[in-house]
Amino acid sequence: MTGQLQFPEPTQGTVNPAAGSLAISDELDLLIRSVSDWDKQLIEQAIEVFGADGRPFSMNDFRHLLPDMAWGMAGRVILSMVNRRPAPIVEIGKVRSTSPDTHKKEIGLYVLTAYAPTRAARERRAAA
Repeated sequence: MTGQLQFPEPTQGTVNPAAGSLAISDELDLLIRSVSDWDKQLIEQAIEVFGADGRPFSMNDFRHLLPDMAWGMAGRVILSMVNRRPAPIVEIGKVRSTSPDTHKKEIGLYVLTAYAPTRAARERRAAA
């Protein structure tokens, strides 16, 4: 497969249904296969724990709890989770990374899929 993966930009605080329409590409499949099963399970477990109460989370919330891993492994796991069918997490916005290595790059803000419709409805009511 040639070209770059194209991902729509989500709007802060809203569920982005367009992001849910992406299929796992050959490139993404290759990237996620480069992550060890142990690292993948550890990252997914952290995501499940931090997302269990319905509050949004990003890598900023649990990066310090993970052992040193090769650059990009957590991002690969998160990207694979967003693109699974059904997707266990949904990107709802962007935040600035607190990792000095990323120079405050924007990173995803997520909720577990089970909370995504509830959160979007609550935010619509608050905005009205």
